[in-house]
Amino acid sequence: MSVDRISVSGPQSSAGIMGITSNTNLGGLKFNPRGVVLFAAVFIIVVKIADLLIARKMV
Repeated sequence: MSVDRISVSGPQSSAGIMGITSNTNLGGLKFNPRGVVLFAAVFIIVVKIADLLIARKMV
């Protein structure tokens, strides 16, 4: 009985935390690094604004 190893993780083995690199393919979705950085920046800004609004309502 031969086992075909089609999904051999070659470059994936040298990946960072949780196997996520700039070219990680999650469910057919490719992340480009600039998009990830942009999303992270926008996400942080949105969270800060939400935090300010919540803090203002508490006072």
